[in-house]
Amino acid sequence: MDRFLIVLVNEVLSQAELIIALTKSGIKFQILEKNETFVILDVENKEELTNLGGIYKIGKIICSSSSVEGILEKIRKDRKLIMLDDKQQWNLSYYSDEIINMDIYEELQNGLASLIKENSTKTKFIRNNMKSENFIELSVDKEKKDAIKILVGKNKEKYYVAENIISIKSSNFIDRDLSRPYQDSRISLSPRTARMLVNMLGLEKGKTILDPFCGTGTFLIESIIQGYKVIGVDNRKECVAGTKKNLLWIMKEQKLNNKIRYVKQDNAEKLSTINSLSVDGIVTEPILLPNFKNNPNFEMAENELRKSKAVYEHSLLAMYRVLNNNGKVCIVTPRIKTRDNRYITFSFKKMLKKAGFILDDRLNEQPFVMKPSGDQKVLREIWLLKKS
Repeated sequence: MDRFLIVLVNEVLSQAELIIALTKSGIKFQILEKNETFVILDVENKEELTNLGGIYKIGKIICSSSSVEGILEKIRKDRKLIMLDDKQQWNLSYYSDEIINMDIYEELQNGLASLIKENSTKTKFIRNNMKSENFIELSVDKEKKDAIKILVGKNKEKYYVAENIISIKSSNFIDRDLSRPYQDSRISLSPRTARMLVNMLGLEKGKTILDPFCGTGTFLIESIIQGYKVIGVDNRKECVAGTKKNLLWIMKEQKLNNKIRYVKQDNAEKLSTINSLSVDGIVTEPILLPNFKNNPNFEMAENELRKSKAVYEHSLLAMYRVLNNNGKVCIVTPRIKTRDNRYITFSFKKMLKKAGFILDDRLNEQPFVMKPSGDQKVLREIWLLKKS
């Protein structure tokens, strides 16, 4: 097995997608180290990783050490990362399980620059364009095709150095989102997130996935691309028509076989058009709360949750009926940040018990809370369920 440094998009949710996808595929793997920014993975086949939404970069590990000096010495001896062609460009991205130390990053960069200068001529360092508390990096959408891209991950007291060999570009997902014929940003989530949740089901290709609140069809588009058959349901006529357009469009764009079982107008709280035990997996986001301009007070947030609670309760009962006995559900629930910085949601676990679902035991911790974007007022909680 080869060893890789895997840069994650969404912390523990990305880890869960990775584990479920590799387990489903039957590929041998072992996670050696993990944190919210990256994992160190031993795996016999890296190709399965390219289908995941929660992975950003894949680097093949060159060496590891407990010190910067040790890293630079191993790079000098290995020579692979410092024998560049004339005028070749290079970059160093740095990831950490804690707040990054810029002195360490600069020591690494300067040390690499000296080693490259000794062994190559007229090379050029590409500056990073993204920075957060835990990383400083070159965005995959800014990478140069022939540049050497070096990844360094620091976990606890150990440094890992890898050559970036695969980047999963955000633009691939963004272009698909903006090019589809029917769009409505008010009721859509990102294709990358949708891909992650579809993969969380862990279904074999060819199985049938239902979205009973299909909206613009984002979950169904990602399901078709991954080789699943799809059923879409929505109670809004315009969403049904728009989803059909989007699904036909993606099949034509990517030259895919027809995977659409049907898309119909129906009430998700009844699913009267769907036979019992006829669905292998369900992935859905039932309720999108209002786009609050400011954080609501506790009473306002509680009122919004009360209105959505009934929809969840009834639709879970309908989902249980149509789902086969080995089926899985990946579902999003809302968590609201109030004006006084409290987070509130409804008691989803009680709903599950009443409907006949239990938490999927492939995962240790639920729900997963998606990393917020900016000053986000409503966060997404992700749950993976199975029939009890």
